[in-house]
Amino acid sequence: MNQGFDGVRPASESSIEIGFVYQGRHCVERIRVKPTAANLKRAAERRAAILAAIARGDFDYDAEFPKRAASSLRTPLDPSAPPTPSTKDDA
Repeated sequence: MNQGFDGVRPASESSIEIGFVYQGRHCVERIRVKPTAANLKRAAERRAAILAAIARGDFDYDAEFPKRAASSLRTPLDPSAPPTPSTKDDA
């Protein structure tokens, strides 16, 4: 059923997966819509918008995928930033 859209594929009878690279990590997100030709095209357009936002540097993972559990992808990587101090009490 894949209509030839890069990074987009039917995942099940009721969902579509889109894949992209963000902060050097391969990300795959599932969209809960039936994988019809029209929905695959919409998913490809959404992926294109995500790739454009990543290229511009203004991609907001929280806004795009608010229910996503992997919070490590939500914090931009900044190699020049100092390490985040631990909040645990080591004593």
